[in-house]
Amino acid sequence: MKTKSSGFTLVELLVVITIIGILMGLLIPAVNSARETARRNQCSTQIKNLSLAAIQYENAKGELPGYVQSFGQFTGTADPSDPGNTSVAAHMKIGTWAVALLPWLDAQPTYEHWTEDRYPITHSGSSGTTEHDATAAVSGGGAGFHTLAAPNLAIMQCPSNPVSQGEHGKNSYIANNGLCHTTGTTDFANAVNFLDSQDRANGVFNCKYNVVSSGMGPLNHVNEGPRVRLDDFKDGAGNTLLFSENVQALPWFMPGLVNASVLATAAGASDVSFSQENARYIHGMVWHYADPDSGNASFPWNRLGTGAAVPPAAVDSLYRINGGGTSVSEEIFNLQMTSSNAAQLARPSSAHTDGVNAAMADGGTRFIADTIDYRAYQALMTPRGKSSDVPWPEFVHNDEEQ
Repeated sequence: MKTKSSGFTLVELLVVITIIGILMGLLIPAVNSARETARRNQCSTQIKNLSLAAIQYENAKGELPGYVQSFGQFTGTADPSDPGNTSVAAHMKIGTWAVALLPWLDAQPTYEHWTEDRYPITHSGSSGTTEHDATAAVSGGGAGFHTLAAPNLAIMQCPSNPVSQGEHGKNSYIANNGLCHTTGTTDFANAVNFLDSQDRANGVFNCKYNVVSSGMGPLNHVNEGPRVRLDDFKDGAGNTLLFSENVQALPWFMPGLVNASVLATAAGASDVSFSQENARYIHGMVWHYADPDSGNASFPWNRLGTGAAVPPAAVDSLYRINGGGTSVSEEIFNLQMTSSNAAQLARPSSAHTDGVNAAMADGGTRFIADTIDYRAYQALMTPRGKSSDVPWPEFVHNDEEQ
C-alpha cells in the first residue's frame, strides 16, 4: 500500500521561495521609505531647535548672532584640559553662529571652552596631529582645532546626510547669510559692496568680526554688520528663513576656510587680521543678484542706488536648492566646497528627495521644494524684500510658489 509523502516537492518549494522573494521586493522599498520619512522628521525637529535657539539668543542678547564673531582670547598659557598641562600659543577665539547657540543646544561645556579665556580652542602642536587635534579633512583648512572645542554634536547632523565633511564638528546645517558679496563674479559685477550686502533688508546673519582683504582697507571693525533683531523682519517671521540644510556644509566651528594657525595673535596683540571672506559661505546660504528673467532688458530692475537699472545675471544651476552642475563631478553628492566655489555652493541642499527642510524665524519649519521659483527663494531670504537689493523688489511672496 502506497503512502502519501508529507514533504514539499521541489516545484512547491521553488514557488514558495519565489513568492517570498516577490513579497520582500515589495516590502523593502516601503520600509526604506518609512525610514527616510523618519529621518526627514528627525532632521526637521533638529532644525526647528536651531531656530528656537536663535530666537532665545535674540531674546537674551537683543540681536541675532553673526556668521562669524569673536568669543574672547586665549592669552597663551598652559591648557587646563590637557593632563600634561601643555602650553598653547595665544590666539583669538573666532567662531560661528553655531558656537553662539551652543548654550541653547545642550552643549554648555563646549560653549564654556569657547568663552572662558582659560581654555584654548587650538591645540599645542605646531604641525601634525595630537590627541587634542580636531583636524578636519576638508579642502581649505580646519587643522589644529582642539577636540573639546569641536565635538560632533548630534543636533548638527542630518541623519540622511552621507556627505558631512571632516572628522570633527560634522555639520549639515546653514544659516541665512543674505546677499552674496563676492566681487568679480558674473552674477554680482560689483553692484553692491560688502557693507551694503549686510543690510538688514538683505539677510539675517552677518559679520560680527573685522574682515580684511584686498579692497577692504586696513585692520578695523567698520565691516561689521548691523544689529539684526526679530523686529526687523517686516515681511513676517513666518516668511523669513533662518536655517536650512547643505550637504557641502563644513564643520560648524570653522570661522572660514582656515586652519587654527590663522587665529594666532602676536605678542601683546588683541586682534588678528582675519581675511577669510568665505566664512560667509561655508556654513551659510546666500542669494545672488540673479533672476529667471534676466534677459528682459526692459524690466524695471533694481537701480541699487545708481541712475540706471542694474540688469541681473541668469540663475546658475548651482544657485538653486539642491543645485548641481552638468558633469558627474558637479553632481550634488560629488561636490566639495573650496575657496573657488564656496559662493556658488552656499545654497540649501539635502539628501532628502525633492527638497530641503528649513526653519523660519517664527520657530516653524517647512519642507521647501527644489523647484521653488528663484524670486520666491530670494523673498524667503530677505527680511524686508521691498527695500532689499533683490533684482525685482516688487515681487511679493506667495506660499503657493514654494
